[in-house]
Amino acid sequence: MKICPGCSHRFDTPGWVCPACGETPPCASGFTSFIREEDPGQGGFDARYFPELYRLEEGHFWFCHRTGIILKAIDRYVLDAQSALEVGCGTGVVLASLRRAFPRMALSGSDLFAQGLTYAQARVPDAVFYQMDACRMPFEEEFDLVLALDVLEHIGDDKKAFEEIHRSLKPGGHLIVTVPQHPWLWSVQDEQAFHQRRYSRKGLIGMMIHAGFGIRRATSFMTLLLPVMAASRLAASLLPRAATGHDPLRELRIAPALNRVFYGICMMEKRLLETGLSLRAGGSLLCVGKKVD
Repeated sequence: MKICPGCSHRFDTPGWVCPACGETPPCASGFTSFIREEDPGQGGFDARYFPELYRLEEGHFWFCHRTGIILKAIDRYVLDAQSALEVGCGTGVVLASLRRAFPRMALSGSDLFAQGLTYAQARVPDAVFYQMDACRMPFEEEFDLVLALDVLEHIGDDKKAFEEIHRSLKPGGHLIVTVPQHPWLWSVQDEQAFHQRRYSRKGLIGMMIHAGFGIRRATSFMTLLLPVMAASRLAASLLPRAATGHDPLRELRIAPALNRVFYGICMMEKRLLETGLSLRAGGSLLCVGKKVD
């Protein structure tokens, strides 16, 4: 069900022309946009980095590992999903994997930045894309699955985002979330990546339950590489701020040989997770929630 941004009328007709007030959302770079002129600035990422991010994501151990865990979670908990929306889809690297793994699933993606959606559309031409704020989603009981992958930490009012996602899901629909874990890992790299926070396991689960989700799976990942990550963050914190520069993609730029080594370690971790083991510590946290009324 769609919700008219102008008059809040609910409707389920093709397109976005509201049958009650006749309002049609504008377009931004060819994408239906629900961003209003009076909205505050679009913080959370610098759109100038999208071209390099698009290049770095392909084959990078961290993105490959995270995507593999997400696909396994869908296969185990949401295999019957017919429609999915990725909130904050960026350049569409996860949506492209979803299309290959689930060719019949109707895919949608949203992002604050129309620049990122251009790359996502190139990766998944048959998906539907929206320029949209996760704290104001014009849907009600529309999707079987919503993914919020390393996006909530960028949002000031993450509780509101959970509420909007909950309303957008069909009864019994699922939410898959990944976030950076452990507040004690906070470093200058989080600041440069425009993070608002890092999450604890208890804190994220509590927020999801409060928003109306039953927890079906919660596990850390990037566990085996946590010592490397912690050492890297500590080393960066010891450098003068000017020496590190402002570079949100710094941690993504690694030598190909090291990328292969880290990927091999991640594959060992993936096999542990596939046994159903729930890891308690790690650089990232994954939760699968089911909408309950």
